Amino acid sequence: MTGRPLVSPGDIVDAEAGDYHRESVPLHQDNMGDLHLRVTHVPMDAGAYDTEWVTLRGVEKPTGKPEQPEAEYVIRRRVLLDREPAAPRGPVW
Repeated sequence: MTGRPLVSPGDIVDAEAGDYHRESVPLHQDNMGDLHLRVTHVPMDAGAYDTEWVTLRGVEKPTGKPEQPEAEYVIRRRVLLDREPAAPRGPVW
């Protein structure tokens, strides 16, 4: 795979309802609103396959509420591809 990775730990992902779901929440309770997620872990094979959904772990920060515990999320690939690239983090020493 060449080019930038789909997503890296520390990145922020915003997804609209219907473009994601939490692995640990029943589907009938899922997609209650838009997602604002800080990525904490990306599996090594994330993005390696041409599938519609990509699985990763992260911490959700709902608007006006405390951060949620780290959980596994499934997000549509197009949401990750459409993100703006992260700003440079500075030199690596």
